[in-house]
Amino acid sequence: MPQIQLAPSDIYYSQSSISHCFTCNGTEHAGKTLVETVNDILLGLCRITDIPKISVVRKGDVWVTADNRRLWVFRALESLGQCDRVPVKITRYMCRKKNVIKKEVKIRGDPGKVLYELKKSLHREMEDVFLALASIYLGSN
Repeated sequence: MPQIQLAPSDIYYSQSSISHCFTCNGTEHAGKTLVETVNDILLGLCRITDIPKISVVRKGDVWVTADNRRLWVFRALESLGQCDRVPVKITRYMCRKKNVIKKEVKIRGDPGKVLYELKKSLHREMEDVFLALASIYLGSN
């Protein structure tokens, strides 16, 4: 199977909705939510290369994948500046059930919290702590 590198945003989904978590498939991210997988990569607990390559098929002028959840993770990482291209395997066929060509996808279930939202919240809490410490320090002088 030939392989090329594509920007995740240049690959289309083959379903209109996806599950919020990965199934138990023997990989490191099995059973985790999509966002947990993104967070694990951002925190260095796993690497992008730990996620199996996605397969793509050419439909007209666009690339489409049946590996929709992995594509969602790669797109999330791309939007955070962590991934500009991913290696993909070119295939000839795709499951007949996955016959949609969509640029966006809806997530079924709760995908969890994204790390940068948590980082913003923690940053605000730390600012409050520093302000409290500064006022205690300045008040004692």
